[in-house]
Amino acid sequence: MTLQATPKKLLFSGFLSLLFLGGCTTPLTPDFLSMSKKYSNILEQYQIDMIFSNIIRSSLDRPLSFLDMPNITGTGSITTTPTVSTSFIGMSSALLPQHLYGALASVSPSLSMQVGNSFNFSQASLDNSLFWKSFLAPIELQSSQYFIHNHIPRELILSLILDEIIITSPNGKQKKLLNNPLRPEYPEFQKELYQLIAYGLSVQYTFNSLDEGIPMTEKELEKNYGASPRQLLAQNGMKLKQVASSPIVRYQIIKLQPAYKLCIDKNEFENFVKQNYGADIFCKESETSQAARQNKTKEPSLNFSLRSTKNIYDYLGQVVQAQLANPPYLVTLPASESTFVKKPNESNRLLY
Repeated sequence: MTLQATPKKLLFSGFLSLLFLGGCTTPLTPDFLSMSKKYSNILEQYQIDMIFSNIIRSSLDRPLSFLDMPNITGTGSITTTPTVSTSFIGMSSALLPQHLYGALASVSPSLSMQVGNSFNFSQASLDNSLFWKSFLAPIELQSSQYFIHNHIPRELILSLILDEIIITSPNGKQKKLLNNPLRPEYPEFQKELYQLIAYGLSVQYTFNSLDEGIPMTEKELEKNYGASPRQLLAQNGMKLKQVASSPIVRYQIIKLQPAYKLCIDKNEFENFVKQNYGADIFCKESETSQAARQNKTKEPSLNFSLRSTKNIYDYLGQVVQAQLANPPYLVTLPASESTFVKKPNESNRLLY
């Protein structure tokens, strides 16, 4: 720009330009928060892509592959170099003080910038014995209880962790229902699962009753555990249960072991549950149901086969296969009556 003004104004404009240019900052200053967010988003997308790619691999019966990105180190730098070029013109000494011999004719400020951004990362394979040992182990019910108690639909959690429902009739005949959408009995599995959910099937913290030793008489108990065997056994988490009355009264020592269990709390459906699945499915056993253990042939029993994390990938791959088949089979999990509905405008839908 060319300035045509008095010499004092020209000098003031030049100094002002230098001050302004020296105090400038660039809006591209490296920001730790934005860079960390960017790396976090990259890692999140990396993990999502790995999960979905393994589901597709499972649907194609291909080996699964798991990688980990333990760390990312990023650097960012911005270098700015401000410059000002000026030019002077000669002027008559009559117009200026004696110590000035020229006037500022033009000021040309400029700014050069260099931006650098780089990152280094390490990628590791999880193909080792420690990973596969936990990956192939059955899912722990304690983890499942956490998700169920946080308002995640039971039909979703149970569909993921249950591989098979086994119902054994009193005559010993078994009915096995596989949780596989590619098999013809899958609709029957879903119907049975939703019936159990309607009865109140869930994961509960309860106690398993384990027989400790053989039944003993009162004299044998006093000989082994002192004058007050009930009190001593209770202090060690055990109790006595009478199992015989003739020809002599005998007691069985029962040890109560805390455990997580797929079970049903007693409610208005108690008689139907006991008739169809047996008393062992109840979370808390009554005295009557414990006595019924001595004669299991009179009632059916219900057992579940739990999946491992690897089996969950197999199941999700089967869902993909079913929905991409010709004709496709759409796998759905309608909301049960106990499902928490997040959208108030939508109501729960029953399967049947």
